[in-house]
Amino acid sequence: MIIIKIGGNAIHQLTEDFFKQIQIWLDQEKQIIIVHGGGQLITAASQFFDLPVQKIHGIRKTSPAEMLLTQGLLSDVIQPYFAQLFQQHGINCQPLNFNGYTLLQGQYLDQSQYGQVGQVTSIKTQLLAQSPTNSVILINSLAQTSQGQLLNVNADQAAQALAVLTQAQQLILLTDVPGILVDQELQTKLTPALAQQFMQEGQITGGMIPKIKAALASLKDGVQQITITDQLDHPGTTITH
Repeated sequence: MIIIKIGGNAIHQLTEDFFKQIQIWLDQEKQIIIVHGGGQLITAASQFFDLPVQKIHGIRKTSPAEMLLTQGLLSDVIQPYFAQLFQQHGINCQPLNFNGYTLLQGQYLDQSQYGQVGQVTSIKTQLLAQSPTNSVILINSLAQTSQGQLLNVNADQAAQALAVLTQAQQLILLTDVPGILVDQELQTKLTPALAQQFMQEGQITGGMIPKIKAALASLKDGVQQITITDQLDHPGTTITH
């Protein structure tokens, strides 16, 4: 199984080679799950409605009003757009994690600090089992509590949790930069210790921090390979022990 996280900014950078590689993996009978974010559009919509945009350690603080907006954009705008893209390239696509098909189960991360933000604790494996084997599974990063409350989960962390819970062989974090840059130089390979050092020194900041934390957590819990890149055919940054 291969888990691919696509950030909101990376949506516009998907090339023909991306879809060709996805089809190659499907032809090899690999199960592909794509977790998509939508931070850029959520930020723009929040500003339009005069809702405050605040991030703490790279995590978007989410009020009830922002949660409603986020749910609508992820489930009713971005996910259908992605599904249409795959269909246009002749790739079968199975959208999940919306309107009663919530794949990700979770709990509050820290409600007092982050509001309606959650972390993934489990998945509904029966939904995966029911999905066609020759289709890409497409999900957004919303999770649901045991009481039915929807939570906004950082898409990097959602992908990491999904990779661990499904025992995926590979986790790819697709973003709008070629990988981890330190002093404008691409780091093609990183160990956990070096990644921690770069964060402590302030050379890795902002939205890259959740990606690094997701990668380190994935390695610790058995995912074999984690790559941060802007294209599937680019080397990017590989994080290994």
